[in-house]
Amino acid sequence: MDLPVVLDDWSWAEQPISSSINIDALFLRKPETPDWKKLSLFYPYCPGGEIIFWLCPIENTDWTLFEVEKGQWILMPLTNFPAHEESLRGPITPISEHERNGEKIWIYLARYPFKQLQTAMMSYYSQKVDSFQSIEKENDVWILKENMGRVIFSEQGEYVILAHFL
Repeated sequence: MDLPVVLDDWSWAEQPISSSINIDALFLRKPETPDWKKLSLFYPYCPGGEIIFWLCPIENTDWTLFEVEKGQWILMPLTNFPAHEESLRGPITPISEHERNGEKIWIYLARYPFKQLQTAMMSYYSQKVDSFQSIEKENDVWILKENMGRVIFSEQGEYVILAHFL
């Protein structure tokens, strides 16, 4: 993957976003924290940074850089996928779309505590949840009715990453 200027000088490791969501992202290795001064010199129009996730359109790709846990920074190109019937609703931001083994996977990012996010999402999906399962936390997998697939919630520091499998 070709990285934008500044980001291509840093050292990255490609690995899954979380143990329960097997979608790869780039984890920052060196420097240990992003050089926000250098980024703002090259990309002064890009909002975010140390407090909220950084979002930056660079050469036909929108990039996001955010800290999932203390000292763990993730860089991902955002996929601009249009809203579709299967889109999840709630206080979440779509960040990526994948297809693996004939299964579509949409990745969302939320900056809400795990339980509060689930409570908010339940206001949309209370009648559509068929059952719950647990991988890392209690009820972190929702099996949806009506061929709507499943949703996995993965708490990553201040963020929760959702994966919707269909």
